[in-house]
Amino acid sequence: MPKYINDYKIVDRKQGGMAVVYKGVNSNGFTRAFKVVRPDKAANNPALCQKFLKGIQILQQLDHPNIVRALNAFTYTDDENGSMYTVLEMDWLDGTDLEQMVKNKYPNGMSLKDVRKIATYVSQAMSYAHSKKILHLDIKPSNLMLVNGYLKLIDFGIAKIIGENANIVEGGDTIATQTLTGESTFKGTLAYSSPEQFNGSTVTERSDIYSFGCTLNFLLTGTNDPSVRVKDPHFAAIIDKCRQHNPNDRYQSFDEVLKAIEKKETVQCVNCSKQIPADVKFCPHCGAKQEKKAPEPPKTKVCPECKQNVPAADRFCSNCGHDFNKPKPNPQPPKRKVWRCSNCGRTLTEEFNDNHNTYCCYCGQKTMKYE
Repeated sequence: MPKYINDYKIVDRKQGGMAVVYKGVNSNGFTRAFKVVRPDKAANNPALCQKFLKGIQILQQLDHPNIVRALNAFTYTDDENGSMYTVLEMDWLDGTDLEQMVKNKYPNGMSLKDVRKIATYVSQAMSYAHSKKILHLDIKPSNLMLVNGYLKLIDFGIAKIIGENANIVEGGDTIATQTLTGESTFKGTLAYSSPEQFNGSTVTERSDIYSFGCTLNFLLTGTNDPSVRVKDPHFAAIIDKCRQHNPNDRYQSFDEVLKAIEKKETVQCVNCSKQIPADVKFCPHCGAKQEKKAPEPPKTKVCPECKQNVPAADRFCSNCGHDFNKPKPNPQPPKRKVWRCSNCGRTLTEEFNDNHNTYCCYCGQKTMKYE
């Protein structure tokens, strides 16, 4: 490991499949990431170094708050062994990737609220990248970093400029799909790569959309098990459309994905009956205030005397003449039974008699009766 790169003291390193990333800190406390092709991969492989240079050119075209920045590119001579490398200088991200976050904190999936924010940030970042004619081709949870609550899309390692036949540098897992020359035809991460990446067909913006759908599914369920379904019907529909096998059946752009994510519940306008957002106060089509109409009064009523239906507005029943405005008599409370002495006439309520006291407690005669 080198001791210094461009006056930055190297304090850590992370090794990927095709590149090494060094963490450097300068005397003012600023931190940088320096990415170089792994020496064991670069040796006697000028084509790989050219691909790395191409990757640097791609990253330098991207300037978006949700995409890691490429700050500089230069050649570097290792102060330990004298080897010369091409270095990509980037922001060092002190954060957590979403794959580890889900595995450690949310084994059953993240909340809808959090995933909606993440999905919006990724869609905006990829819409921007696609506007620059750049594909990512390795969107997955481990390439999404949360840094101080803000999302960064990292590792355009196998990114491709649309229209150019140049898969660039590193990717995720490489599976054993071999050509006659022994070269792998697949670059990407198996659980998140589109069918066209796997079978070597033409990749497009819709390839990134497929990977995005797989990523959403993992964030909401905590697993890549296809038998575990997303419970929320809105996001389940978005994921299903993203992951259609035929690219023509997917969303055709991340702008379409954004619209689907931000789609709000709609209701019918109380005046013009057109569908409008459920949370608006005035209809954008006709301007009518969206107030709930009072329920219509019943058209008929039942006569309490003859039990026939009559018009609700009538005062008298057309069948029996009952006056609906006549005050209803107050119901008389049920008569309370008591024990009464037939000799002195005094009474005793039943709760004070156990049905065995047959003698009057006032006159002493055996003349108590229950009435």
